[in-house]
Amino acid sequence: MTKLTYQFEQKRINNVQWSDGAKLSGITALANDEKGRVRNSPLFYLETVSINNYEDDVYFVNNTDDTLSFVAPFRLCRNINDARAKLGDVSAENVEKVKLYSDDIDRLYKDVLPKQGVRIGSMHIIYDSDALMQWFINVPYKGVNTHYGIWRFNVVKKGGIGGSYPLLLQDFSKPSNVVSSDCVTERDEMPIEPLLYEERCSMLEQFIEQYGVAEAIFILAINDVLYRYCVGWSAPYNESDIQAKDIAHKLTEQKPKDTETVKAIVQAVYDFWFNKGFAKNISMPACEEILSLYQAQIANQKAV
Repeated sequence: MTKLTYQFEQKRINNVQWSDGAKLSGITALANDEKGRVRNSPLFYLETVSINNYEDDVYFVNNTDDTLSFVAPFRLCRNINDARAKLGDVSAENVEKVKLYSDDIDRLYKDVLPKQGVRIGSMHIIYDSDALMQWFINVPYKGVNTHYGIWRFNVVKKGGIGGSYPLLLQDFSKPSNVVSSDCVTERDEMPIEPLLYEERCSMLEQFIEQYGVAEAIFILAINDVLYRYCVGWSAPYNESDIQAKDIAHKLTEQKPKDTETVKAIVQAVYDFWFNKGFAKNISMPACEEILSLYQAQIANQKAV
């Protein structure tokens, strides 16, 4: 599988019209059959824009009537395991992974308008003709019978794409050409949104200054769980750091062996800082994740 190695540059194109297979030349393209274009228009699609006789830029197009708070043309992670990071590893490489991205943040687009296209990559008709090219794209948008979700698209195409390439149709069905088109709505599957990355980095730096790298990663990982599962009634990410610190301390102190004990620890921390019973909404899957983090932290400490 070939990963794009071009130097990335963000570009946007406004007022992109669905062309049903016709190639964009410059800024926009017109379709001959307006009725057919509207009837078959997708919610999201990829479009190629010719740069010269050999190169095309690839754009993700928001064909909905809503502004997307972000378009992330890279993998999003739920936790440090998804990012292939490790608890207890104090190397600079691991700390970079803990942030849930490395060099891909320059590809993040914010506030993508309706009918706006954003450049996600490039293709060369000769150099890439025999290569399997892949794009991961994540966007926040409602799903079937939901008000919010994160759609994850995986596109793999030998030699790249040509013309228009639908990702999701009006009825939320997946076109046959797309490898995967999934909407994540459950808290345990929801990734950390990239709009929080800068906030997470700042928090991690503060934790490292106060507690050292190993403990900082442990606390940040717990805070990820508290945020994803809305423990504390959907508190903002940067407002549960105190509870994450206390939970990390009590886990080390009490050495829990089951999720019920973890739940009691989390409950006690929130009872201390807020009203009694404030965090009743904590789910057992969240406790299982926190217990798993604690067990990995202890295992790594023993291995040192």
